[in-house]
Amino acid sequence: MTLTQSKKNKIFRKVLLAFVILVFSVLQNMPGRFLQIGGARALIIIPLVTAIAMFEREKAGMLFGLFAGALWDIYARGNNFNMIYFLIVGFVCGMLIKTIMRNNFVTHFILTGFTAAVYLLGYWLFHYVFAGLDGVLMPLISNYIPSFIFTMIITVPVFFFVRFLETPSKTKQVSDS
Repeated sequence: MTLTQSKKNKIFRKVLLAFVILVFSVLQNMPGRFLQIGGARALIIIPLVTAIAMFEREKAGMLFGLFAGALWDIYARGNNFNMIYFLIVGFVCGMLIKTIMRNNFVTHFILTGFTAAVYLLGYWLFHYVFAGLDGVLMPLISNYIPSFIFTMIITVPVFFFVRFLETPSKTKQVSDS
C-alpha cells in the first residue's frame, strides 16, 4: 500500500501545523514573556487555533485545539480548562466555516475577537470577581484589555501565516470567498 502525493502532502501539513502549535506555545509561555508589553501579553494560541480550525474544519480543528490547549495547560495552573476550551473553539470555528461563514480574514478576526474576549473575560471573572478580591477593575484595565488588544494585533500575521502553510488549492478558495 503506497501513499499518494496528496496524502503525503496532507500528512506533512498536519505535522507542520502541530509543530507550529508547539513553537507558538513555547513563544507564548516562555519565561521572560517574549510577546509582552507591560503586564499585557499576546495570547497567540487563540488566533492560531481559530485559523487552523477555519482551514482544516471541525474534526481537525478540534484535535489541534485539544493539542494546543494541552500544551497551554502544561504552563498554566488549572484543571485542564484550556484543553477543553480550545477543543470547543476548534470544533465551533471549523463548523461555522463549514456551514454558515466564509473562510476569510474578516471572519477570522471576528472569531478570534470573540474567542479571546470570552477567554479573558472568563479568566478575569473567575480569578478576580468570583474570588471576591478588592480592586477587580484594575487588572481588567491594566492587563486583560491590553492583552485582548495585543492578541487582536497579532491576529493579522497569524492568519496569513496559517493561510501560507495551507495548500495552494485551499488558498485559492480563500481568495474566491
